[in-house]
Amino acid sequence: MIVSLKILNFSLKSDNYSSDNFDLIAKKIIEENPSISELQFAPMGVITKTYPKCKQYSAIGHDLNHIKKRQKGVLLSMTNKKLTLIGPVRLIQNNRLAFILRLPIFDKSINFKGFVIAISYIENIRDKLSFDDCFYKIEGFNPDGEVLIIWNNIQNDKSKVSNSFKVQIPNGEWLFTIQNKRFNANNGYIIKGVLYLFVIIYIYTREGKIKNNHNLIIDINETLRKASFTDELTKLPNRRYINHKLDNIYKSTINQIHSIAILDLDHFKMVNDTYGHDIGDKVLISFSDICSKNIRSIDVISRWGGEEFILLMENTNIIQAEEICSRILHTLSEYRFTFNNQNFSITVSIGLSSFTLSNSQDTVIKNIDNALYISKRTGRNKFTVL
Repeated sequence: MIVSLKILNFSLKSDNYSSDNFDLIAKKIIEENPSISELQFAPMGVITKTYPKCKQYSAIGHDLNHIKKRQKGVLLSMTNKKLTLIGPVRLIQNNRLAFILRLPIFDKSINFKGFVIAISYIENIRDKLSFDDCFYKIEGFNPDGEVLIIWNNIQNDKSKVSNSFKVQIPNGEWLFTIQNKRFNANNGYIIKGVLYLFVIIYIYTREGKIKNNHNLIIDINETLRKASFTDELTKLPNRRYINHKLDNIYKSTINQIHSIAILDLDHFKMVNDTYGHDIGDKVLISFSDICSKNIRSIDVISRWGGEEFILLMENTNIIQAEEICSRILHTLSEYRFTFNNQNFSITVSIGLSSFTLSNSQDTVIKNIDNALYISKRTGRNKFTVL
């Protein structure tokens, strides 16, 4: 549970604690660790996301800072800035007995930002342990508990054998005492042997899960990276990606000639006003496809925003870049958009420029903006080089 919760925190942190991908991340984590019954995200202590979602008995909206049954554990976690294990306790939302593992989130200035939380129902754990023939007692520190005895169903029978062992938990140490129901005193060594075997199996299984969780982190990060660099509508690279590519060019020590163009669809507002925004979106998708088919494999076409696109052509001089832009202009001029019996054409204006490392990134963007302005002002459906 600890490893899984840290994976959730790491993944959310990588996405600046945006909850947009919470369900995707939480689903993968629970698939890898079925001991976890539910994962929660609580910015500033208020639960806003849970997985799996539950229409009834949901914890969404619970303010952990103001729930008396949870205040001690919340305060301990915030004060120590560490994981805390609470439970077993009765959950407020569904009255089920469960363990709660809570990890506080802090920003770079050590300001409290919220919690990520993992919950495991008692029955999920009992199903995996062979305790049906045992009574057992758990003693230790439980922040939200009233007494130090966390769980106890041992019978006061001195003839039964009891074996005790300690377990480290995030906020302290628990003492487990197990009393066998069936065996007499001569079977104490058997019980100890079973416990040692259980520990060995647990360690072996845990190492395997840690490896799987490491691979899960890599998969989740790759998914998040692709999502952060992809325009949702056109599936082209987005503005963040093209800025990333430009940053890499300027970090390079090889001073080559590169070319870059900005493409702006002409009178696109008229398309939206005449045919509707749904048709406008389809025009953007079709235009993206036209550009992708008329550039080289080394070129990158990305959506800059709205109806504007950026074409980055690395290690490309201005003459080669003009040929690529001419190809896009020609193909688009002969293309007819047909949607719902509506048939029309559209043109594009382009601002084009070449640059080297001696030109600042701001200057490069300003040049293509100025070139685009000239194309628009002098008739559209053309490219201008600056």
